Amino acid sequence: MHKKEHLVGHGKGKALEAEYESTVVITGKGSGTKDPNAPGFNLPHLHVTMSGTDVRQLGRLRRALEDSLIDYIIEDTPEQEDSADSANPPPSLGRLLYGLGLSAANASPKTKDRTPDRSVLARSHFPIYLHTKRETTKQSDGDNDTNNNNGRNLITKKVWMNVLELPRDSETKEYHGRFLASRSFMNYYRNHFHCRVDIYGVWGDGGKEHLMCDPYVLITSEEKANVDKCIQYVEHRIRDHEEKFEVSRAGGRRVLRGEKTES
Repeated sequence: MHKKEHLVGHGKGKALEAEYESTVVITGKGSGTKDPNAPGFNLPHLHVTMSGTDVRQLGRLRRALEDSLIDYIIEDTPEQEDSADSANPPPSLGRLLYGLGLSAANASPKTKDRTPDRSVLARSHFPIYLHTKRETTKQSDGDNDTNNNNGRNLITKKVWMNVLELPRDSETKEYHGRFLASRSFMNYYRNHFHCRVDIYGVWGDGGKEHLMCDPYVLITSEEKANVDKCIQYVEHRIRDHEEKFEVSRAGGRRVLRGEKTES
């Protein structure tokens, strides 16, 4: 219930509906909704439905709810004691941004590819200050640098993004992912695919790192083709590791382009 309270609790929902002249309905697991006919009632996660007559207002409402979810992730993640890591985004943020990007793409009537694990254009998890300083007002002597809208016009960089699950040892319950972060691999991702690759959930005590989701690999780049090629490369490295160490992923292997789904 914490996520729902953060989004619409304590009068926030009514205020959002009034400001954006729209309605917000939250269903799914943890929503507290008792209407079995409500869309998303049986989903294992929260499902947010927005409705209204002005598509521009709906877009603004969606952005406000997305910002609120991002704030929830940031605020609920303990700060790093090491100052060198304080600039890094919370480990769960990338997974959230990918989910938001996928949801936004699915909501567009122009979207043709609706593959559930495709690469999507989403807000970047780096740099983190763009997610934490939205409410600061930018001041400058130059007319072009003035932002008088309480930071709401601060633009977050958009990148192409995709996510891969990590294999897990069925006996120790340990997730395997550090093998993907060797110096040679990291240089190859960057120099050959022009991608940033982040591995989350395998570095802290017990591999938790205060994650709000299962450990994962996040791949980002300014070009979709780069992400798609890097996904294939990393997927094959994970498959090799699974065979060698007899570990597996709960959802099975990622089905790559040209492969058939196993029945």
